[in-house]
Amino acid sequence: MASLPADASSSFRHSSTTEDMDDFDPFQQNFSIKNANNETLVIGLAQVNALYQDFISTSANYGSQIGASFMLLLTIVVMMPPFKPVKISLWLQIAGLVLNIVRMTLLAVHFTSNWSNIYCLLAADYSHISPADHYRSVATEAISIILHILVQILLGIQAWALVNLLPGLWKWSLTWFSCFVSAAAITLRIWYGIVNIKAIMSMSVAGSLWITQCSGIVGAVSITYYCALFNIKLLMHLVKNRGILPSRQGMSAMEVLIITNGFLMIIPGLCYRQFYSWAYLTGTG
Repeated sequence: MASLPADASSSFRHSSTTEDMDDFDPFQQNFSIKNANNETLVIGLAQVNALYQDFISTSANYGSQIGASFMLLLTIVVMMPPFKPVKISLWLQIAGLVLNIVRMTLLAVHFTSNWSNIYCLLAADYSHISPADHYRSVATEAISIILHILVQILLGIQAWALVNLLPGLWKWSLTWFSCFVSAAAITLRIWYGIVNIKAIMSMSVAGSLWITQCSGIVGAVSITYYCALFNIKLLMHLVKNRGILPSRQGMSAMEVLIITNGFLMIIPGLCYRQFYSWAYLTGTG
């Protein structure tokens, strides 16, 4: 068989290499690692970059929540009347802010633990997870449950302050429905927390997926319901006064409650997976 001349063969190889280099994307290349069973795992740079992007964005989110909770806590403490009895709702708000600061701090520390080791995540090898990592994740989940209960109780108290002004039928109907929604959200969240803690301690995937889904759905329904309740009152306030401020003299405490709750709960949830679900699914181990 006739062979190509040396210069033609060299030109062909150079052309082929040039075409390969034109199609090569260094940002999408793969590399291999060995797992504990000496098996080769092919990993993409894009996969590693996605993990780091999640870590960075989630850490920034946690940091902002720590700062916001601390500033709110400081504001409440400074504005507390020194010689008057403090309402139980205010103590619950303070407790909720303190718990949220602790919870967000533990979630941020999660990214320095062995749970966030790149090899552990890529190879699904959690043999180096220390007892301290387990206990920290369990503590985070337990605090999340308590915080969820406090939020539901506080929403119920504020809702009662609003519906208490309504006629008898509407008042008691909304009161019982609020109790039912909050009780369902609390019950499912506790159930889901128990399942999640068992999964953390056994280092297995949490079973009973329907519990997780039901807890998220009922929690969303609860927040949406309270959003609707507060915004209906805000709308009634705007229609009645044809504006936010009823007079130049100012607003009553009830009007402030209606307006602030309405504005703060216009958007019931954020379409951002790092905000809630990512915190529970990975932040707790």
